[in-house]
Amino acid sequence: MAELSLDILWPAFLAGVLVLATHVPLGNLVLDRGIVFIDLAIAQVAGLGVVIADFLGWEPNGWSVQVAAVAAALIAAGFLIWTEKHLALLQEAVIGVVFVAAASAEIILFGFNPHGAEHLKDLLVGQILWVSPAQLVPVFVLYAAVMTIY
Repeated sequence: MAELSLDILWPAFLAGVLVLATHVPLGNLVLDRGIVFIDLAIAQVAGLGVVIADFLGWEPNGWSVQVAAVAAALIAAGFLIWTEKHLALLQEAVIGVVFVAAASAEIILFGFNPHGAEHLKDLLVGQILWVSPAQLVPVFVLYAAVMTIY
């Protein structure tokens, strides 16, 4: 009888713990503010950062992709903070436009990539079971920084 090997599950479990450690407290902040869809817009823009990194030919699993995603998310967050102060009555509409614009830009950029459909599927579905410990290092560093600031 073959031994049960949990080697494949440990990185996926650690990835799930990392997600829980940051997304639950940040999700509570979103709910406290009462602007529920802002997190989806920021996530979509972070995905656009990944797509842009792919379009530029950057290593798909390296630090550069993480930096691109974080930079895109921070730019979008800064823009949405600005609109909250200057366009408060239109805030929900602006959030929706940011979400749709980022999703549309992703689809357009993937149109120039022969493997675009596969990359889009991977981006939307994720591959948590196939995550490697090396891929978790930049995520851990980023999440530790976010939780330190939080």
